[in-house]
Amino acid sequence: MEHVWFSYWWLVFPLGWFIFGAFDRWLSYQRSRDALDLIKTYTAQGKEPPPELMRRVHEDAADPIPPGVDARYYNRHVRRAYRRAYRFGPYGAMRSAIFTGAVAAAFWFSAEMHYVPGADGPFRFVAIILGCITAGNLAFAILGMTFRRPDVD
Repeated sequence: MEHVWFSYWWLVFPLGWFIFGAFDRWLSYQRSRDALDLIKTYTAQGKEPPPELMRRVHEDAADPIPPGVDARYYNRHVRRAYRRAYRFGPYGAMRSAIFTGAVAAAFWFSAEMHYVPGADGPFRFVAIILGCITAGNLAFAILGMTFRRPDVD
């Protein structure tokens, strides 16, 4: 049993994230259920529920946009899409090309300098694969800068 623990100790982190994520979802469910019960109580009494309670139930309700904030990026889903477009746009591809190129150069250098005996072939193989990934990311970055979408700043 001790051998299994020392071999798979890293599984504690994904399992912990899973447990805390499930607990967060359960708390969110409890919060929304309590809000719906409160709305049922208001309607049973014939009263109008407060607008704050209704907004809490409808998380995606349209809030007034504060002055000085661009309306395109105020909504949560639009902000997420904008970040995703930036992350996977030409600048993200250029960052990936630089990073994978540096790692490929490190593997190639360590294969040439024989730092790890007997690992020259595998290190060269990894360096070639990472070099191909670098070339692909660089091509995506250049094409992304050349053919930019007009709606992405």
